[in-house]
Amino acid sequence: MAGGGVVNGANTTMGATADEFGVFLDQFRVRNDDNVARMVNFGDQLRTLSQQYRDACRDLERERVAGRHAQERAERSEQSLEALRESVSRSAFVLVLIDADADAYLFDDKYYRYDDPAEGGSRAAVDLCAAARQYLQATDGRLAGLPVMAKAFASGEGLANLFVKAGVARESEAQCVVSRFTSGFSQGDDMFDFVLVGRGKDRADHKLMASFRQFVENPSCQHVLLGGCHDNGYVRMLERCAHVPEVTAKVTLVKSFQTGREFSALPFPSTTMESVFRSSPLPSPSIVTRNSPVIANAVGSGHITAGNAAAPGAGNPSTKPPTTNGKGAASPATSPATTTSYASRAAALGAGSSSGAGGAGSRPVPMVGKLDKGVILVNSDGQRVDAVLPPVTPGVAESMYKATRGGKRYCNMFNLAGSCSGSSSGHCTYSHEPLTASEKLVLRHKLRAEKCHDRSSCRDAQCVYGHHCACLKTVCRFPPAMHNVNVSTWREVVIPPVAPTQPSAMAAGSSPK
Repeated sequence: MAGGGVVNGANTTMGATADEFGVFLDQFRVRNDDNVARMVNFGDQLRTLSQQYRDACRDLERERVAGRHAQERAERSEQSLEALRESVSRSAFVLVLIDADADAYLFDDKYYRYDDPAEGGSRAAVDLCAAARQYLQATDGRLAGLPVMAKAFASGEGLANLFVKAGVARESEAQCVVSRFTSGFSQGDDMFDFVLVGRGKDRADHKLMASFRQFVENPSCQHVLLGGCHDNGYVRMLERCAHVPEVTAKVTLVKSFQTGREFSALPFPSTTMESVFRSSPLPSPSIVTRNSPVIANAVGSGHITAGNAAAPGAGNPSTKPPTTNGKGAASPATSPATTTSYASRAAALGAGSSSGAGGAGSRPVPMVGKLDKGVILVNSDGQRVDAVLPPVTPGVAESMYKATRGGKRYCNMFNLAGSCSGSSSGHCTYSHEPLTASEKLVLRHKLRAEKCHDRSSCRDAQCVYGHHCACLKTVCRFPPAMHNVNVSTWREVVIPPVAPTQPSAMAAGSSPK
C-alpha cells in the first residue's frame, strides 16, 4: 500500500513537471517567434540601409566625378574666354562708314588738286585716319591706338557725273578720275576701302546699312563713326538700336554742313571732320563766273562753252590768242598744259565759287533783257538773284486772260524761252499762239510769283520762276529761307548752254518749275 502511494505521488509530480515544461515551451516558442520576427525585421532594415548606403556612395562618387568634370570644364571655359578676350583685343578696331554718294561727304577740294587723282585719294585716306584718331583721343584715349577701318560707298557712275558737274574732270575722263581716286584711297591704308556699288538708286545706302548692322554688335568693333547724317533714311536704322546703351555709346555721328533735322532727336554723340570733307555745298554744275581768273581769257574772247567752262582751252590743242582786260592791256594766253590737267580743273572749282573782285557792290539789280543770254545773277552767298521786271501795262492782264487761245493755257517755254521741245513731237498740249511783248511781261510777272523748286540754288538761265521774295506778309507761298535775300552783292554768272530735254513743268501756264 505504501509502495502504491509513492508511485502515485511520483506520477503526479511528473505530470505537473510535464505541464510546466509544456507551458514553458509554449512561452519560449512565443518569445522566440517574437525575437525571430524582430530579427527578420532587423535584417530587412539592415538590407535597406545597406542598399541606401551603397546608393549614397555611388551618388557621392558620381557627384565627385561630375564636380571634377565641371571644374575641368570651367577651367577650359575660362581659358577659352581669356583666349577670346586676347583675340578680341588683338583684332579690335574702329570703323568709319562714309556715304560718299552725297555732296555733304565729298572729300575737300584740296584732294582733287593733285596731278594724279590716286595721290589725292591716298592723301584723303591718311587725313581721314588722322581725324578719326584725333576725335578718339579727345573722347576715349584707349581707342585712339586701335587700327582704323574705313569703308566709303558710292555709285561709280554717280560720282563720275558729280565730278563732271563740279568741274573736277571732263566727261571723257571722269570714270578714269573716279577709278584712280578711289584706288588711291583704298591703297592709302591697308584697312581702307572705297567701294563703287554700280548703278541703282540707294545702292550705296543699302551697302552702308548692311555694314553697320554687321559691325555694330561685333565685339571686335570697338567704335563706329557714321558719316551719313545728310539722309534721314539712316535715322530709321539708328532708331532700332537707340534704346541700347552699349550701342549709343559705341556710335558717333559724323555730321556735315548738311544734316537731316531728324538726327537731332537721336541720343548719339556727334562730331565733324571739316578738314577732310567739304564744309559747304558744291558750286552748281558748270557754273563759270565772269570774275574767275581761270576763265578770264575765255570770257574776254567770248569762247565760254560747255566744253571749256571749267577749263578754258580744254579739247583745243592750240593756245588761245591774247585778250585784253578792261584797261586795254593784253592778258597772257592760257596754256593748255595748265588748263587741261585734272588739278587745274579742280582749282577752277574753287575759283568758280568765289564772289570775285569786280562783280560785287551796291549797284541796282539789272532789269530783265539787260543781261546777256545765258547769264544769271548770284549774290555773295551763292543765292540766285532775280533780275528786275518792268511794270505791267494796265489792262493787259485782264484782256490777256479773257482771250485765252483756243481755251488752252499759254506755253511758257514757247513764249518766254523762244522754243518748245514738245511742239514738233506733239507732246506739248499748251497754246503756241504768239503773245505780244506786253503779254509776255504779264506772263513773266505771273510766273515770278511762283517759287522755283530749286529755290535760291537754281542755276537754270531759262528759269522764269521766283527765287526770293521781298514781301512782309505773315503767310507767304515762299518759305522763310527765300526772304531777306541780299540782292546788293550780285554778280553775273555765265551758265553754259545745255542740250534740249523733254517738255518740263515750265511748259505749264501755272505750274512752277
